[in-house]
Amino acid sequence: MTTAPGAPAALAATGIAPRPSPRPSPWDFATVNVHRGGPVLVRHPHAPLGRSLPYRRHAGDHPPSDDHTEQRLARIRAHGWTVHLPAGSLGDTLLGLATAAGLAAAAPEQPLHYSGPRPDLMLRSTLPLTSATATTADGPHVLSTARARDATGSRFTVTPELPPTWLEPIDEHLVRVHADLPMRYYLALEQELGVRLPAEHAPAPTYRSDTVAATVGRVVFVGATSRPDRKDVGTDGFAALARRLAARRDGLSFRMLDAPDTGTREHELWRNLGAPAAADCVDVFADAELVIGNDTGLTHLAALTRRGDGTGPTVLGLASRHAHTKWTTGNPHHTTVGTRFSAMLSAADRCPVRDDLDDTLWGSASAITGLPTDQVAAVAGHAAGWW
Repeated sequence: MTTAPGAPAALAATGIAPRPSPRPSPWDFATVNVHRGGPVLVRHPHAPLGRSLPYRRHAGDHPPSDDHTEQRLARIRAHGWTVHLPAGSLGDTLLGLATAAGLAAAAPEQPLHYSGPRPDLMLRSTLPLTSATATTADGPHVLSTARARDATGSRFTVTPELPPTWLEPIDEHLVRVHADLPMRYYLALEQELGVRLPAEHAPAPTYRSDTVAATVGRVVFVGATSRPDRKDVGTDGFAALARRLAARRDGLSFRMLDAPDTGTREHELWRNLGAPAAADCVDVFADAELVIGNDTGLTHLAALTRRGDGTGPTVLGLASRHAHTKWTTGNPHHTTVGTRFSAMLSAADRCPVRDDLDDTLWGSASAITGLPTDQVAAVAGHAAGWW
């Protein structure tokens, strides 16, 4: 048992004798935990907690089908579908659109409509939308087929707390781990419809920019966050990262997006871009070689950005109080680093929202400012191929 100063008196009242020194914790994780995007294969003993995928997808097998799944699939093909996504969170929306991409693949050739607060951004996506079929509306993001707008189609609601990590045994030694949220949605949909969908990984729609190539040495920081008190590296943290990167590589130029604690004030290390609309951020990201951001929707958007040649920036997301293997796009160029608390959530497939976890109980192990700057900068430069 770990004891704090002044604790013996309190322990005596409980009848628990304090130990002379803390025991090694069986739940200990590294200070910095790195997860690189793309397909993940691990040995069975090292898999996180998750649900077994009931079919050998990698071998071309289809999910189990019965009367219920056949009727569900027939209904969306005959009467269309509607997907409701959360209104407030850009990250929830971007990753949740994997469900819409899966439905569009399961019931192709049905005209698609979007209604919600971000039609300009949706028009830059790979979803089949036009200016005539994307309209502005208050409330949630709603994607629906034309048939569903005229009749009673199947309704799907995207809830990030629901889909589990899926574990797919490959052989007696290896298991493929589907931990990223887009693939969780996608595989849950496959099983709901009893049909094999086409994407092998990273099924969330991407966002197009006309930018042909990145500016050499351009680094963009994403300072936006829904929880500045717990999830924000902050101006000092980003400045420390900029100095570490610049010390190891010449010719870097920095930009800052949407930092709550600086607004549009200029900084000696970077040009401050303020808070442009998400649709305009696509071009900002396409111009970057490297994007480093808090665990937030704009960081996910950076990983989903594609230049005219199909490439995108290297992205490093910084996770503190959510699982760093879950809140990611799954794209190969999207790396995430997580705190000890983030790693525990990833291994146990827990959610601080669904499971009502108070991350402050873990102290610095759950605080994003506890991620050592030197190690984060080293991961970022390695991911970008700079060293």
